[in-house]
Amino acid sequence: MLRALIFFVPVTLPLAADPAGSYNGSAGASGAFQITLAQSGSDWKAEVTFNLGDDVKAKVTSVDVDGAKIKVVYQFELQGATLESTATGELKGDKFDGTYTTKSIPDGSPVDQGAWNAARQ
Repeated sequence: MLRALIFFVPVTLPLAADPAGSYNGSAGASGAFQITLAQSGSDWKAEVTFNLGDDVKAKVTSVDVDGAKIKVVYQFELQGATLESTATGELKGDKFDGTYTTKSIPDGSPVDQGAWNAARQ
């Protein structure tokens, strides 16, 4: 079963935040994740870790923040395949809600999609 996660922090948050939450995919996968986000000038950086039986540290390839909305793209390995997830979300109060899609690299075939949520710790 393939799983993906999501993570987000808007510009209005302090320069670093560690939201923790969960995801739930259409393929039946679900689990916990943690993201650490930091702003350096106008650039955002993120680290993403989630659980797929073992902890997986994803490679974040882009982070876009527009007010309370965020888009994070990250890659990870699963059973010998390289996968890429695109997660979008919005901060409402101290809670993030959003959706994600995961595809196979390099052919782009869909793998999973789902919802995620997280609260600032």
